[in-house]
Amino acid sequence: MTFKRKVQEMKRELILEEASSLFVKEGYENMKISELAKNTGVSVGAIYSMFGSKEGLYNQYIMGQIEYYIDIMEKELENCTDLLEMLKICTKIKFTAMIENKNALKENLISDPTFYLHVSSDEHNPITQISIYISEKVMKPLADSFGTKRSATELFFLFDGITFGMIKYWIMTGGDLMGRVDNAVEDFLRIVRAD
Repeated sequence: MTFKRKVQEMKRELILEEASSLFVKEGYENMKISELAKNTGVSVGAIYSMFGSKEGLYNQYIMGQIEYYIDIMEKELENCTDLLEMLKICTKIKFTAMIENKNALKENLISDPTFYLHVSSDEHNPITQISIYISEKVMKPLADSFGTKRSATELFFLFDGITFGMIKYWIMTGGDLMGRVDNAVEDFLRIVRAD
């Protein structure tokens, strides 16, 4: 890698780090590219040149967060064989990610319910990768254990729907999201058992 390329990558990382902080603090709508430029010492034009738009920058922030939590999940699930515990780990990590990034995520979760569908259509992006990982690591053994006719992928999306529903409810009403981990797992298992 050339020196110029290394400098560009360092600038990009600096911008993403500061943008992450601003998205969490201000939320998507209130985050200003001009403030980001001021904080990083990079021009507004350079930021748009690197990321294309505020939405492009936000998508990179989301992808970085997902990669971060995927790493945590893989470490937590590495030696776990208890299916109930695996479901709780997945739920806790997802809920933790939402709690820690609430301001940055709530506008899109509530105003655009399809947001995560358009950022997840590429099979190589982290959202798709996490669905594949959880489907294979957790849902496939669960399907086999319960003898359900549902595929591992269908189980993943069912579980995803239940947990995202609880997250949206929490965003709108408040309360203790982490206190709902067991409820999420129990609700999901109740559906799987009913098959």
